[in-house]
Amino acid sequence: MDRSRNRHSAFGFGVHQCIGSNLARMELRVAMEEWMAASPDFELADPDAVTWSTGQVRGQRRLPMRLSS
Repeated sequence: MDRSRNRHSAFGFGVHQCIGSNLARMELRVAMEEWMAASPDFELADPDAVTWSTGQVRGQRRLPMRLSS
C-alpha cells in the first residue's frame, strides 16, 4: 500500500489495454476504503511469518494481521 506510482503494464497498454482495467482499479479503491473505514487499526501480527508467492501472480501468500477493536 506504500508503493510509489509506476508505469507497469499489468493491464496492458495502448490498443491492448484491458477493457476492465478501470473497473478493477475502482473496485480495489472502494474495497480498500471500506476496509480502512471498518478496521482503521491493524498491524502485522508476525512480520517474520509473511510468505510470498512467485511466478505469474505474485503477492503475499500468508499475511497474519492483528485487528484492534
